Amino acid sequence: MVSSAPKAPEEFTTKLPWLALNMACVTWPALRTQLAQYVAAPAAVQGLQKEGIARLEVALPGLTEKLGVVQQSQAFAREMERLQATEIRVTTLVEADYPEALRWIPEPPPVLYIWGTLRHEDCLAVAVVGSRKPSPYGQLAARRLSAELAQYGFTVVSGLARGVDSLAHQGALQAGGRTIAVLGSGINVVYPPEHRRLYEAIREQGAVVSEFPFDTKPDRWNFPRRNRIISGLTLGTLVIEASDQSGSLHTARHALEQGREVFAVPGRIDVPSSRGTNNLIKRGAKLVEGIDDILEELPEAVRRAFRQRGTAPGLTDAAPMPTDLTPDEARILALVPPEETHIEAIIHASQLPAQAVASILLTLELRGLVRQFPGKFFVRC
Repeated sequence: MVSSAPKAPEEFTTKLPWLALNMACVTWPALRTQLAQYVAAPAAVQGLQKEGIARLEVALPGLTEKLGVVQQSQAFAREMERLQATEIRVTTLVEADYPEALRWIPEPPPVLYIWGTLRHEDCLAVAVVGSRKPSPYGQLAARRLSAELAQYGFTVVSGLARGVDSLAHQGALQAGGRTIAVLGSGINVVYPPEHRRLYEAIREQGAVVSEFPFDTKPDRWNFPRRNRIISGLTLGTLVIEASDQSGSLHTARHALEQGREVFAVPGRIDVPSSRGTNNLIKRGAKLVEGIDDILEELPEAVRRAFRQRGTAPGLTDAAPMPTDLTPDEARILALVPPEETHIEAIIHASQLPAQAVASILLTLELRGLVRQFPGKFFVRC
């Protein structure tokens, strides 16, 4: 549950017309198009920052009347009550705490609902997106690369979806880094519902954000809009396993339109889930095998900042061997590399009976020292 933290009414004085505008764009889709066309002009956002929404009301005929209709509605009153009674806050396109990278995309959201915290250092962010049903290889890549990004100080941005998105958030969290989840629903609607605990963990170690009003359902047409925010918050988008029809390719397309980098992890040539990522690489996306491939494509100022921080420890280095293992457990653990390895290879290398190796691997898995993937493949954690 979202905890209570009532806000003073003055906090909403300047936000009210923007919240009304955001809700009006839902009721009148043509207004959303007009708004996007207006803010596309180079000086439009600066003008709005100086003069406020009054400038927009002059530029868009009929806007004042539409805002009045919304502000007098019961839905708007309920929206204000929810905001005043919770820790969820909003920032608008013209406020100083609005993410700077997002402010200048072709169609910036007029309002962002935020649960958690957005920080200045979140400007150093990379989006990680991909298949809803990744292979063991895709799962490993998502966790490892997201954790490496977090260790280097990047904020990992994704969409809380099943598959690569959730693994990206988990990898960042487990590495002690920051992560941002962008929703295709109202900020109080967790989708998929089984990600409730992950949603709350992200709030504690980053932020959950949405442009949609409270209680907005996760309708399928919301997600393409959500994707432009995922890419817009970041320096670049990393795609891990995507078919030709994957929504992740929409995020990559938005990144290109926004002038951001596109990265892709290469996949097997004989599986449909790799066609999208492999085609991205053919068309010029940077092939990524590790964190250095991402750093190479970022602006010199960003690379300089990370050089000054020093190199983060690589995740491919073996973790220290626990001291409380039996000799056979230590022997098996030492034979499990950070890459997928089939149990038969471990049995052959250990020269132990197959049943004994299977039992030891189960013990190591229960202790969180190894991870099993379908097909009896194992990796060291």
